Parts: sequence; structure tokens; C-alpha cells
Amino acid sequence: MHHKRTPTWLVLGLTGIFILVIAVLFSLNGTPAQAAQPSTANASSMAEGGNPPTPVAPTPVVHVDHSQFEILQQPFEKPQDVTKACLSCHEDAAQDIMHTTHWTWEFVNETTGQVLGKKHVINDFCISPQSNEPRCTSCHVGYGWKDKNFDFSAEENVDCLVCHDTTGTYKKSPPGAGYPADTVDLNQVALNVGPTSRQTCGACHFYGGGGNEVKHGDLDSSLVNPPYDLDVHMSPEGGDFSCTTCHTTDHHNIQGSRYSMDPEQWKGCESCHTSAPHSLSILNQHAEKVACQTCHIPEYARGGFATKMYWDWSKAGEFNPDGSIKIVKDEHGNVIYHTFKGEFIDEEDVVPEYVWFNGTVQYTLATDTIDPNSVVSINKFEGSKDDPNAKIWPVKHFTGVQPYDSGNNTLVVPHLFGKDDTAYWGNFDWGKAIQAGMDYAGLPYSGEYGFIKTEMYWPITHMVAPAEDALQCQDCHTAENGRLDFAALGYSEEDVQRLTHFPPTSLNPSASPQSPQACAECHESEFEQWSQSKHGEVGTGCVACHSLEGEGEHPNVAYTIDKGAETCAACHLDEYTDWKDSKHGEVNISCVACHNPHTQEQRVNEGNSTSCESCHHEEAADAQHSTHAAAGVTCTDCHKNTHENTGHTFTIEKDTCINCHGETIHTADAIVTGAGLTTDLEKPTEEAPAQKTTEELAEEQAATAGIHATPPLGVSIVVGIILLVGIFWIFFTKDSEAESDDSSSES
Repeated sequence: MHHKRTPTWLVLGLTGIFILVIAVLFSLNGTPAQAAQPSTANASSMAEGGNPPTPVAPTPVVHVDHSQFEILQQPFEKPQDVTKACLSCHEDAAQDIMHTTHWTWEFVNETTGQVLGKKHVINDFCISPQSNEPRCTSCHVGYGWKDKNFDFSAEENVDCLVCHDTTGTYKKSPPGAGYPADTVDLNQVALNVGPTSRQTCGACHFYGGGGNEVKHGDLDSSLVNPPYDLDVHMSPEGGDFSCTTCHTTDHHNIQGSRYSMDPEQWKGCESCHTSAPHSLSILNQHAEKVACQTCHIPEYARGGFATKMYWDWSKAGEFNPDGSIKIVKDEHGNVIYHTFKGEFIDEEDVVPEYVWFNGTVQYTLATDTIDPNSVVSINKFEGSKDDPNAKIWPVKHFTGVQPYDSGNNTLVVPHLFGKDDTAYWGNFDWGKAIQAGMDYAGLPYSGEYGFIKTEMYWPITHMVAPAEDALQCQDCHTAENGRLDFAALGYSEEDVQRLTHFPPTSLNPSASPQSPQACAECHESEFEQWSQSKHGEVGTGCVACHSLEGEGEHPNVAYTIDKGAETCAACHLDEYTDWKDSKHGEVNISCVACHNPHTQEQRVNEGNSTSCESCHHEEAADAQHSTHAAAGVTCTDCHKNTHENTGHTFTIEKDTCINCHGETIHTADAIVTGAGLTTDLEKPTEEAPAQKTTEELAEEQAATAGIHATPPLGVSIVVGIILLVGIFWIFFTKDSEAESDDSSSES
């Protein structure tokens, strides 16, 4: 009985294809070990000793492919036609928008009763939109707001595309009263609408004040696609947040406003991280009075764009000798003078100022009387040290010089933009421009003007740095160049003395019954040990580690004797972090197991040189017979001898041996004779060369040997062809022999 044999050509063909596919994939992807390597961001983070970033995925947005809708597959003559098409499905969307600050440019502060918003507030950069609407309303979510007669009830004037464009091609015309530029393809944009993004929100908020990064300080175009070290939340390598991940929406009403940050309405960081986000209680105690942003945003305007810090309108109106517009730039390309606007100061990587802030902002409005002999605070952040709702916040402090009514002592609304003869950018006559602006706004004007110094504060909430770049204790608690001006924040002279020494403690022996000298009356031996210790030297007193267990006074109420590592971590945070990753940390062998808390010296038993020998008996016995022991090297000379960390991981790092044997590591008898041996742990003066990765070393060694870790594509294909020919020859020969045998049998 004959079985039908599978055709040889089919077997060989499939085999050859399989081999070629494997060869190509191997060439393109590299070895499996390479494919399994972590991402650059995570690998970098782990190499620096930190934990890899853990992205927090934003809530997914259900999106519908609008290109399939027939109503959008039409040519649109004007933008209002697009809005009408949108409203045919989203019937309530326009009405939702019309009840938001984005539409009305009004905000009623329920705490202060002030009516705020762009429509009413005077600022110290562009001053006011009133009488300047065609230019300012290019950032309005509507079409056609060119003067105070704009119809806020016309639904078709709502601009859906400015927030929902996904093509990146939708642009508003700068002087166009909110209308899109003539180059915009309305049909193309309408077919590709989708969820809001950092780019759509940033089209206005990144450019507030007339340019990129002018106003806020922590918002600019670098946040469209920021690296992880610029903003851990918005970076694709981190959380990849859109703006609405934090600024959540309800019927198009968006949470979060600079006019009021009432903690009852706006939870901010706590909504994700809770009010106790740290593993250390001392840090959570700070979080009760220090805003998260204070530590986690060390600088702002650090995305490569400078922010305006000063704007002097009194210098405007100066022309070049030939009568042309004068524009002056600094060495970085920032405009520091413009005929239309005056003089500027721009800065990058700015350290914030810090103020108490309870969420309430009080504004100086055009109807308020001002003091011309002092700097006018256009907005004031309310709060104090004694306010239970206030926290220390980082702010941008923006200063300027702007016109005011010197007769009525009020701020003014100048008419800057327009083609009429009263616009300042046409006639450069402040008197005419102020009169026209005040008439337009319906405000009294004495006919006399001058210039006055003003200031504004902007809360810093974006550009959140990775945890390892957050402020450290010594950044604030230091007597020289500290971040916080504790006196300006309302602390007493005694408190300033205490808070500007690290760690904060009582340094005056007679300052309080909690001073070390008071404790010495009973705890004489402990005080003697402390006074000779490092803690005693820097003034870290008893209450820095011990606290009352309840209400009342000692000795009626006992002091805590907490031997956990967290107590030490309040100051020694780096050591604590390394310890947590060590074997000691895994089994909770805390600091006081090795260190006497009052002397900070190692606990050493009689006959031992280190505390290590009290537990590691076998290792200590083995070490006695080593050349290291003969040279007087102890356990800690190796197990803490590193510049990679604080040494509290107790592991031998890549620089441990080099720190001692760097000069003689290749001398055969160096270890035996002890030549050049040192246990000096001072940091080398010369910076060590950058270490190569395992992959780079493997590739380098392989190349030296004449091979490559990843074969080139051409080599892989040639190998595949050779294998194919070999298999074909074997099968063809075998098949021919089989056919010959069959023929013999049949005959």
C-alpha cells in the first residue's frame, strides 16, 4: 500500500522560509538578553540607585472615530458651521461651555465676594483685555469677541475645535477675535477631533501673556512632550498625564483656578497621593504645613524657555534712530526691549519664593484705591503661620511698572491694540490710550497719569521633578543661603535660630525645659556622652529624637524611646534609604543595633574592632587569616568604602577596591607587602571616568575577538541560504534513492 508522500519541494520551501525569517528577526532584534533590557529611563533611574519610575496610567478616554460621521464629511465655509454640526449630536455641550470660566472670563470668588476673571482683573503684564479684545480673545473658546457687544448666548460661536483638535494644525489668528487662521482646513480638523491634550490646552495656557512661558513660569511648550526629569506626571516616560488628568471635568467645567485654590474644592496632589504620602512620619508632618510643590518643584522655567520676571511699561515708545520699531534681545535670544511694550527681564531655572497660602487670593481691582508711595500688590496670597489651613507654597514673584491714574490713585485700563487713533500701539500717547480704555470700561479717569511699581504672585504647580531631585532638609534648615526666609514667614527670633540649624532643635541652654542641659539633671551619663558626640557638636538635642508621649510635661508624661530606624531617618534620609535596601533593612536590624544613640559610635564588644563582629562570627574568623586583616583593614573599611552611596547597603561596590588599590592594583606583590595600601575614605579629587554598560563591554570584547554580539543582516541571510541549500541537498539525495528503490521493487 502506497502513502501519498508530501512533495519534497513544499517541505524544503517552508523550511527555507522559516530559517530566513528567524535569521532576519535575530539580526533586527538582537539577542534575547538585549530585548529584555529595561527602558532607558528605568535603567537610568535604577543605575542612579533610585527606584524605577512607576507610571500612573491616566483614566482611559473612550473615543469615537468622527471621520465616519456623514455630517462632518462636508466642506465647511465658516467655523460656526462646524459647531452646528457638533451640536447636532452633542446637544448640551454649548450650554455646558457657556457656564464655565473659559467662556465667560468671569470668576466669582465665594470666599472674598470679588468678581474676577480676565474680563475684570488688571494684571502687570498685558494689563487688561478691555478695549483690546480682538488681540486678547485669540485665546477665547469662541468666535468673534471683538468688543463688549459680543453675544455670549449664541451657541454657534462656541469653538469646539480649539480644545478637541488632534491634527496639530488648528491655529487661532492672533488679532482675529478668536477666529481660526485662514490656513486652517476646517474639514480636516473636524474629521479628526478627539480628547483634549497637553498640546491643545497649551495652545493658550503655555502662551498666556503674549508669548511662550511669559506668564506662569511653570507652563510652556516644553510640556507638550516633556522628559521625565522635567515633569514626572506629564512625561511619556512617567505618568503621561494630560491636563485633565488632574484638572478633571464635569460638563466641561474644569477644576482648578488661580483665582481661588480653596482646599475644600481643589484637593490637588492629595487626591492621588493622600495626605500622608511618605513612609517617614517626619516628612508627613512637614506635609501638614508645607505644600508638596515646595519640595518637589525645586525650580521653574527649566524646560529650556525663559519666563518673564519683570515688565516695565514706562520704557515703551522708544524707536531706532531711523524711526523703526526697536527690538533688543539678550545673549540667549530673549526679547528684553520692545517699542510696543517696554523693558523686560527674563530668567530660566528660577528658584521660587515661598509664602503662606490658604487657598484664598485677594485682588486689587480697577475700582480700588491704591497707595502710590508703595509697591501695589495686584494679588495677595492669604495665609499665615498661625492659619490652620495655610501651607508654605512656592510662587513666581512677578514685578513691573505700569500706568495708573495719579489723580484718583487707581489702576487704569489702557487701550493698546487697534487701528483707531487712540490705540497706544498706533499713537504712543499714554494720555489718549488711557482715556479711551477707561471710557470703554466705564471707569472714571482724572486725566492725569503716572507709573507705579506693581507685583503679582503665581502659584507654582507644574514641572514636578523626580523624587531624587526633591529638596533635602539642608536646603531650608541652614543658616546660610537657605531656601526659606523663616523671619519673613512670621517665625520668632528664637524659632528662626532653631529652624536655621539642621536638624532643627533648641540650641540655647536656657531656652526651654526641653534643652539638653535640663535633661542632664537626671540623665547625667547620657548628657556626657551626647556632649562629646557629633549630635552635641551641631546642637541636635534630646527632643530631636525623643518626644512626649502625650499632653503634659515631663516627668509626669514620659518621652518616647523609639529605637526604629525611622527616628534616625528624620535627618539621615540617604542613609535610611540605603539601609532599607540592605540585608539589615530586610530583617529590620535598626541603627541603634550598631550605633550607640548618644555617642553615635559603633557598639563594639571587648576585643572587637567593629560592631559587625558581634553577629558575623564566621566571617570575622575567616577575615583574621587574610592579608587585609594583616594590614589592619576592618569590616567597614571594605563594606562602607564606596562613593556610590552612603555605605549603608554594606555591599562591595564597583569602586570599593579601587579606592584603596587604585595606584597598585596591577602590582603583583602589592597586597602581600601592603605597599600603597590605605584606608583613607576621602573622595578622590579626580572624577572617575564614566562606566560602560554591560552591553557595551560585551560588544567591545566581542569585537576585539573578531565577532559581533549581534550579527549583521547580510551575514544572517547568507547563513540561512547555506542552511537551505544543505537541507535541500540532503532531502533531494534521500528522495532520489527512495525513488530508485521503488523502481527496483516494481521491476
